[in-house]
Amino acid sequence: MPCSPALNATLARLGWSEALAADIPTGLSPARVASVYAARVDVWTVEGPRLASLRSRALRDTEGGIAVGDWVTVGSAGGDEVVVEAVLPRRTVFLRQAAGERAEPQAIAANIDRVFVVTAADSDFNVRRMERYLVAIAAGGASAEIVLTKSDLAADLPALVAQLEALAGMETRVLVTSAKTGDGLPELVARMPEGITAAVVGSSGVGKSALVNRLLGREAQLVGEVRAYDGRGRHTTTKRELFELPGAGLLIDTPGMRELKPWLPDAPSMEGFEDIEALAGTCRYRDCTHDREPGCGVRLGVERGEVEPERMASWKKLVAEQAERAPRQATFAAHTQKRATRSLESTALRRKPRRD
Repeated sequence: MPCSPALNATLARLGWSEALAADIPTGLSPARVASVYAARVDVWTVEGPRLASLRSRALRDTEGGIAVGDWVTVGSAGGDEVVVEAVLPRRTVFLRQAAGERAEPQAIAANIDRVFVVTAADSDFNVRRMERYLVAIAAGGASAEIVLTKSDLAADLPALVAQLEALAGMETRVLVTSAKTGDGLPELVARMPEGITAAVVGSSGVGKSALVNRLLGREAQLVGEVRAYDGRGRHTTTKRELFELPGAGLLIDTPGMRELKPWLPDAPSMEGFEDIEALAGTCRYRDCTHDREPGCGVRLGVERGEVEPERMASWKKLVAEQAERAPRQATFAAHTQKRATRSLESTALRRKPRRD
């Protein structure tokens, strides 16, 4: 799909990749999903924002459903409205298992370069929760960075930062911020230059909305009051939404998550716990449960102070949960892939030129 220089500049600002151009059929245009409703989505096109309806196959053939950040093909539906015909291949995606007991994925954000995992320096601070986010993000291909908010409320900020840096290791950056004072915000914006798409995720009340408002320079998101009895803010963001930062890249805000079950249907290891999994590889027995078996490399690492007991317990809990969920997740993923393959084959046959 050849584009003029002006169109190319607009698409590049929205995070477009020229590798996707070959997937645009004649008569359709690319657009990026900015927000998702029950049966419609807001999309950004080169002509401006549009409300879009959805072809059923756009939802049926997309893992976890259509998500903010997805690149789609759109055609005219009359007036200013367009229709989403298909979702283009994703570079990265942040998936979780949908809430409840059904083993289905839910796409939180797509085509993201980095995900900022937000936690607060007040009563919400929880390192174990951060571990789950890092596992889920790594599985989807994006890079993760930890953002500590409300630094102005911290009783012992260096101790909190030290805990997060120990969790993050060498590969994950830790950014300390305060939406109230502005501390750390220039460093955060610098991580989102033009052409980069980032997402903020975290629990309710950690200050994501206040942070997004400060970055945008306007009150785009409602901010809840802090509760007196536990120091936490109320859940205010109700939908995932894409924003353009002034002079920078794109940012996806997401509602707070009450639970996070990573979607890992075929993951051979628990990314984010490479230190413990390396120790597990030294166990005397291949099926070691790291409980009472002799020659357990993980327990030895704990005894030597290489791994905190709480981190080991968190890893064991995640491994046990995933062992229970993986077969159902794998079955669902295989079924979705088979259905998508049939759809692609059907589309290819429809486009094949007829012979006279």
